[in-house]
This record gives sequence, C-alpha cells and structure tokens, in this order.
Amino acid sequence: MNSYIRTAFCFLAAMALAASAFSQATDPVARSNEIVAERLTELENQRGPAETYTYGAITDDENNRELFRVASKISDLTGLDFVALASIQQLGGEVDLYALAVTLPNDLPGKDEMLQILARSRLRHFEPPYYEAYFKDFPQEDTAAFSQAMANETWLAFREEYGDLSVTDPEELAEKYPAAKKAADLTGLDIVPLAGILATGGYDGLSKFLMVLPEELPGKHEAIGEVAEERRKNR
Repeated sequence: MNSYIRTAFCFLAAMALAASAFSQATDPVARSNEIVAERLTELENQRGPAETYTYGAITDDENNRELFRVASKISDLTGLDFVALASIQQLGGEVDLYALAVTLPNDLPGKDEMLQILARSRLRHFEPPYYEAYFKDFPQEDTAAFSQAMANETWLAFREEYGDLSVTDPEELAEKYPAAKKAADLTGLDIVPLAGILATGGYDGLSKFLMVLPEELPGKHEAIGEVAEERRKNR
C-alpha cells in the first residue's frame, strides 16, 4: 500500500512539474523574460554589471524607475522584468533594446506599443535618415500639419524619457522659453512641443529639430537663426 502511495505521489509530482514547464513554455511573458535575461547575460559578460553613477546597481525602485522611464513603461505594458530592461538600456542603449524587442514573441502583450515607444525614442537623436523613415507614412501634403506632427512625436519621445514640463500654459512657456516662443511665432508650430524639446534637449536639440523639418516650412531658417541668437545670449 505504501509503495502504491509513493508511486502515485511521484506520478502526481512529475505531472505537476510537467504542467509547470509547459505553462512556462507557452507563456509569452515567461518566454520573453528568458530571452531578455539571456541578452543581459551576454552584455554583462562583455561589459560588466549595469550600474548608474547616482544609484549604483540597478534595482526595481522609485529612483531607478524615474531614471529609466522607457524601461519602466515597457515593463508595465508587457510584464517584462524592469531591472533586466533597464540594465540592457544602460549597457547597450535603446538601439540594443529595440533590436531585442523585435525578437520577442509576437503574442507578448503590449509588444506593438513597446516597439512604437522604442522606435520613437530614437527621434531624440535628430538623425535625418531616421526621421525620413519614421515619418514616411505620415500625410505630408500639408507642410504645416506634417511639421506639427513631427514636433508632437519628437516631444513625446523626450517626454517618455524625461517626464512632462512643470508648466504647460503657452504664456508661461513663452516667458520661460523665449527661443521656443520665437521659433513658434516664425514657423506657426505649437509652442508646447518646441518648449519641451528645448527644455529637455537644450538649444542644440531645438536647433537640430528645426533643421530636420521640411524645407518648405515657412520661417524654418529664421527660427534656426533666432534659436542660435538666444543660445549666444545665454552662454
């Protein structure tokens, strides 16, 4: 009788382990976390553990989630491990994180939005070829509307990484960011995204953004000149 009970118990335990293994194999979040962990191990073997100057080793806490906003948002969207995502971002950058995201299972919840966030994040580098690729499917017949869409998407990329502005009222923004006000007046673009790009990307960031706007946009080059002048005045 005892032998029968032991045999039955072993059988049930084996079935439970098999069910657990099958569940992990079919769970897209579990599979994705394994892929993420493997990539992190590769990066750590090449470059050492991920650390920040301010907080040291990356942990899942409020400070690190504030520092790695994109990784935090992706973790919340998909259920992927925040520490692993933030560590990969720290060691390999957003390009490495995007390349990894593409390889994750298509049934991972939130994958499409994750890819969109990571694709948009590269707008912060103001690379003209990348802007052309990113905005190729946006309607471009109306230059002003197309330029505004570029401004909105670029500011969203900065906002997802650095957070929102402390003020959003256009009059307050005009007073706080005169270079953005001048650029807005000259181009007809909304001051909010221009002020946001200036606040997070600096004068250099705003100048580079204006440079990638369509040549047909009225006031583009005058705005670039005004931003350069404001930069000289505030050195």
